[in-house]
Amino acid sequence: MSTTPPPPLLDCRKIGVRYGGVVALTDVDLSLQAGEVHGVVGCNGAGKSTLMKVLAGVVPDYSGEILLDQKPVRLSSPRAALSHGIAMVYQELSGIEQLSVAENLFLGRQPVTAWGQVNWKAMNRKATEALAQLDIHIDVRKRLGDFPLVIRQMVEIARGLDSGARILILDEPTSALSLPEAKRLFELIKRLQKRGVSIVFISHFLEDVLAICGRITIMRDGRKLATRPASELNRATILSQMVGAGEGASSEECIETILPAAVSGVPRIELKGLTRAGLFDEIHLDVKPGECLGLYGFVGAGHQELTHAIAGALRFERGEILLDSKSFRTGDVATSVKDGVVLVAADRAATLARRAPIAHNMTLAHLQKNLGNWIVRRRELSVCRPMLETVGCRPPNPTLRAGALSGGNQQKVVLAKWLLGPIRVLLLEEPTRGMDVHAKAEIMELVAKQKRQGAAVILASTEPELVLSHADRIATFARGKVTHVFGEGRVTKHDLMRHAEIESQN
Repeated sequence: MSTTPPPPLLDCRKIGVRYGGVVALTDVDLSLQAGEVHGVVGCNGAGKSTLMKVLAGVVPDYSGEILLDQKPVRLSSPRAALSHGIAMVYQELSGIEQLSVAENLFLGRQPVTAWGQVNWKAMNRKATEALAQLDIHIDVRKRLGDFPLVIRQMVEIARGLDSGARILILDEPTSALSLPEAKRLFELIKRLQKRGVSIVFISHFLEDVLAICGRITIMRDGRKLATRPASELNRATILSQMVGAGEGASSEECIETILPAAVSGVPRIELKGLTRAGLFDEIHLDVKPGECLGLYGFVGAGHQELTHAIAGALRFERGEILLDSKSFRTGDVATSVKDGVVLVAADRAATLARRAPIAHNMTLAHLQKNLGNWIVRRRELSVCRPMLETVGCRPPNPTLRAGALSGGNQQKVVLAKWLLGPIRVLLLEEPTRGMDVHAKAEIMELVAKQKRQGAAVILASTEPELVLSHADRIATFARGKVTHVFGEGRVTKHDLMRHAEIESQN
């Protein structure tokens, strides 16, 4: 006998969203059972993030109907969504780095004493207990900004759960995690399932979606294409539906490559013994003009922090940087930018003023060079519009808010900003994090163009496929040290991962 499935915990019916004349969602249906992990996939601009923002109360102007426990609800604000037990952990984390971990965890709902003052002792104790449930054991009194991205992400997950969320929306939760950390997250998700927590899992890592989700909804161009059990799908099937028939044939991830012969000439940038205690130690590397050096390691290996140190965003304690054979040690981002050493950071929220127009984001780094002594709106738009066309930003409208763009287009704005000034060294930290295969290709083609024009490129990533696809040489990192440098010849994904684990096994 067949049994009738229980009614869904959450039932979205014909959800539609318009931004002026742009249609972002059209008649999208989505249901979620209690204790279900439901994957939502699609290329950048498919509408999945917009749908999730509707559920999180961030986009209150929507058409259609949302039922929770079979009762109509109106999710008019994030507070309203949270009151109904819906919490979202964004890809661009929203924690306040200057506050402690405990303050972030209980922001807006701090425990107070009988005299109305914050009960710091109780708050720290509760924060420690909440994080312990995720198997995270840290000093909750320390600043959130003192911890790596993965810990900040876990704090936001804990904050949502501790707020009483029955539905947890995870936006690209594994994009910044190493394989062991992703497995740890999956174990947590399974425990939450058993407690009846429902999870919407948004990711471009299709293997992760297939591994953890019971059902998968595929979206394209603001519409739902299908919802099917994960057991009936595979990576190739999902990808073909995401990108459309006949597309994506060459998008399979590269697992090996043949690195080219060494680039000749004097190094554009040299690192001599760069050291910052706890992050990286005695780093000796160089990159020549027109060359891309890939830095590969797991999260926390030190290669990502190294790019920030080169850009002047993080001070190093010992060592020297040479730029075109001249000493270069500023510890100052503005000076680095003036000298053509620029960083595209993994955390786009820290790179973009999301509420500001695209034009302001682009010209801010090179105001006088591009606009002269006076900021004239017409001149600013005339400078920005052609550059947006050049990088393929969609839509190429410099008056739009930067935060209204998809992740891939936001990254194009960041690149466009640097292209308005000189680029001698282009530092990339996870430049395609959270993007679909087409957006990744577009971003990396822009990077390749800079390399062809003579920029020295340093590409730091936890994705071996990305490094294998675009680097001319590859340095593997583990626990802050370079464990191997691959030059001319064949190198595989297995080779990179093996050398990235050397220090961890000692």
